Amino acid sequence: MNRIYHTWDKWECYPAGFYDDNPPNGMSKSDAVDSYRDFLSDLDRFRSGLEIVISTWKNSCEHYLSNEKMNRIAWLGQAAMCASTGVPSAFRSGYNLLSEIEKTQADLLALEYLNRWLKSVGEDQLTIDGAKSKTEANLY
Repeated sequence: MNRIYHTWDKWECYPAGFYDDNPPNGMSKSDAVDSYRDFLSDLDRFRSGLEIVISTWKNSCEHYLSNEKMNRIAWLGQAAMCASTGVPSAFRSGYNLLSEIEKTQADLLALEYLNRWLKSVGEDQLTIDGAKSKTEANLY
């Protein structure tokens, strides 16, 4: 897959708060981590967030999902959380509060949406192992 690059000012995730350090709406940091767990374990909510990301974050998806070196499954989870709740990726450790079964379910749902996106840009579908990080994240 050819990488598609967009500068940060074109990323929809940036103004959505993806890179913020503080949780939204007076939420505590602990609440933000817990809300990550709750969001990812509720597959209907997670699916809704993934829909938002792949349908409205065109530049962010192109920039991040065309990068085969990063964990695109993780990015989709973080992006869906931010798009749905405003909770930034800084609180992604909530993923580690999931049971192993919940992690697998969340990862497989994110893979489904990654594959939908890949298909929409004419690329082959991936397995879960093929979608995860191959090296350190390479933003540029």
